[in-house]
Amino acid sequence: MSVTRDDAPGIVMTGAVVAGLGWYLLQPERVATVIGVAHGIGHPGIVLVGWAIALCALVVGTAVWWWGPIRLSRAEAMWHLSGPGDRGPVLSARRRRAGLVTLLGCLATATVVAVLDWSTTPALLGTGVVAAVAIFAAATVHQHRSSERLSRRARMRGRHRWSPARLHRDAFAPDDGFIAAARLAAVTLDLGWIDTARVVRWQLAYSWARSRRLDGGRIRALISADALRLSRRRGDLALGLVVLAVALALPETLYLTSIAPVVATVLAYRAGCAWAGGLRRLTEVPALRRALGGSDAEVTAIHAVIPVSGVVICCAVIALTWHLSLPAVLVVAVGSAIATVRRATRPDLPFDAPVYVTGQGGATQPLLLLAMVRGPVAVVITGLLAALIG
Repeated sequence: MSVTRDDAPGIVMTGAVVAGLGWYLLQPERVATVIGVAHGIGHPGIVLVGWAIALCALVVGTAVWWWGPIRLSRAEAMWHLSGPGDRGPVLSARRRRAGLVTLLGCLATATVVAVLDWSTTPALLGTGVVAAVAIFAAATVHQHRSSERLSRRARMRGRHRWSPARLHRDAFAPDDGFIAAARLAAVTLDLGWIDTARVVRWQLAYSWARSRRLDGGRIRALISADALRLSRRRGDLALGLVVLAVALALPETLYLTSIAPVVATVLAYRAGCAWAGGLRRLTEVPALRRALGGSDAEVTAIHAVIPVSGVVICCAVIALTWHLSLPAVLVVAVGSAIATVRRATRPDLPFDAPVYVTGQGGATQPLLLLAMVRGPVAVVITGLLAALIG
């Protein structure tokens, strides 16, 4: 999305409001009432440095890895960089800007972690700088190696190998729809567009696979096919394992007070959503669902086995390592499973839903909003019930 001067006042106002809310909510005395560093595991500085590295890698590193240090739209690469002029300066400027954004993102993440113990701020800021350098270097190497595979030429030696001018067009301006998906996500406030773009990007890289015979009955074959799909989508599999690792490390390094059931619900829900790709594809492609035969309820129940298994595994880890009562864990498991299935079976958003015009000149689409919160509402209700039970 392009930003003009007319958008500047709105952007400044939004930034001021977000900064004010962040300053109010992240006051150390307010944060200490809900979360803090657990004693007995190690020095608080070491614990917070570990969490800062992990968050920088998960938040900033994932974004830079998928987006790429240098990213242009397909149209911009075709019309602005296809002429006889040198494209190196333009790409170098984009790389510098990406490096600056990576550094600011890691410093912001380290600052948020430092709220738990302000005395560790210098060490955490230094950790953020080191993490930014490592993330940016790894993403740059990955992009250049992808360019070499696309151009099918031998690797160069020396510093010219890392020159942006040598990048293949498909390496910095791939036709994967990420830019369009990001624009739609910003306009519609629905991150599902980015998930769809990730699927398209994966399909472009893995256009064929060796077929396998699935033995057993119908139910066993469908579950095996969904498990095989998950094994091929290593990103989704890794995301589920990362959620399980966070659920295991969180109570050992930090203490949570009243928000522990809410955090457990979010983790269980995220673990289920990470493995619910097969059920989402069946919802988005009705022809595939019809091709499998059977009723909608039967197909949905069979393909809900894998995501519900992710929820159950995460809840088992929480039950063994967290200080939650058994009824609270059961509520988290049942509610997160329901929320996961509801989110995965969400139909296409009704953007043509009726518009309700308020008396002050505003407009809203209630049916669209209800469709967008399908799944997250169940997470909120489950978290509140689990918090009440304890």
